[in-house]
Amino acid sequence: MKNSLINVLSLRFTEIPRKELFARILCGEVFVSGERVRDPVLKVAENCELSFAARRRFVSRGGKKLDFVLDKWNIDCKGRSFIDAGCSTGGFSDCLLQRGAAEVVAVDVGYNLLDYRLRKDKRIILFERTNIFDLRDKIHGLKPAAAVMDLSFRSLRRAASFLLGIVEEGWIIALVKPQFEWRNPDKDFNGVVYRKESRYKIVLDTMKELWQEGAFTTGIASSPILGSKGNTEYFFHLKRSEEAPYPDIQKRLKEEVLEGISG
Repeated sequence: MKNSLINVLSLRFTEIPRKELFARILCGEVFVSGERVRDPVLKVAENCELSFAARRRFVSRGGKKLDFVLDKWNIDCKGRSFIDAGCSTGGFSDCLLQRGAAEVVAVDVGYNLLDYRLRKDKRIILFERTNIFDLRDKIHGLKPAAAVMDLSFRSLRRAASFLLGIVEEGWIIALVKPQFEWRNPDKDFNGVVYRKESRYKIVLDTMKELWQEGAFTTGIASSPILGSKGNTEYFFHLKRSEEAPYPDIQKRLKEEVLEGISG
């Protein structure tokens, strides 16, 4: 006898909420007789073999990226409240919570992107279909200590300095994506910035403009994980006040991007 996959799962795994099972099907985490199935209403035999893909540590690769730089810069998240700007699936949010953050204000212009496991977590305060620049009024009464940023299809310019004006401790960890910061890309640009020299100029111009806006770079690190299309990405530790003269920071950026010396 056959039934829909979601019904068979719900009958077989009663300890797992139906909504979570539905989400896991859509995420490609359910196998029927060894084959991945993403259709919740697909008719399957009620006695079919069912299995789940191994759960990753974080809901997305972003969690691994942030985890790396938090270790590198020895940043303690315990008890702090954060803003996660451009939360998407929630990799950064997941990482912060696993490292002891008290709560995360997760913000994205998209809708229904956040992983179900995080969506039901009471420590997540979710704002969907929300522009970063509308956030100040929406978080009235909340006092986030710091922020993390992973923006796509737009620059960090203006957004980073705006968030620095909201967070109590005056610092942000921002993922710099050269492909979205490149104002005048080459004619053959296909979404990936291959040349180190191009990446250096893009990231330098971004840092310079952020500096002029009052978002001062105090730390720079290459992400150990490439972007989904293969782009090399970088982390900036941004603060409201300078910790070193601009020429010194520029030198560290050059070493990191062109020579691969972490700073």
